[in-house]
Amino acid sequence: MKIIKITFIVCIISLFVYGCSTYQKKMSGLKEKEMGVERIYDTITIKGGGTYEECIELKPGRVFDYQYDATDFVDFNVHYHGEEKVHYPAVKKGAMFGQGMIDPGEHDFFIEDQEFYCLAWENSGDEKIKVSFSGTLRKK
Repeated sequence: MKIIKITFIVCIISLFVYGCSTYQKKMSGLKEKEMGVERIYDTITIKGGGTYEECIELKPGRVFDYQYDATDFVDFNVHYHGEEKVHYPAVKKGAMFGQGMIDPGEHDFFIEDQEFYCLAWENSGDEKIKVSFSGTLRKK
C-alpha cells in the first residue's frame, strides 16, 4: 500500500511539473555544425491528444529553415512570446508535412528579450504519431 501511495504522489508531482499532455523541449544544442550553418534533426513520437515543442534561439540577422513529415495528420504552428501575447507567424491545421522559414526581422512584435521561437505539433487523434523534422539555422 505504501508503494502505491508513493507512486501516486510521484505521478501527481510529474503532472504539475511536466503538464498533462504537453512535452516541451528547449533545444540544448544543435546536432550538426558545418561552416557557419547549424542543423538540427530528430524524430519524435507524440501520444494521442499530446503535443510536442522544439524551441530554438533565434535573433535578428539569422533565419531558421524547417521541414517536417508526420505519419498522420497533426496541427502545426510556429510561435513566440511578445510583450503582451503569443504570436503565431505560421499555423497549419491537419497536415502531414510542411516547411517554411522563420525570420525574426519580419515580425513587428519581436522584442530583444525574446530569443526563442517554438515549432509545435499537436496530435488530436487517439493513436501515436511519429514526426520527423529538420532545420537549418543560418545567417540571413
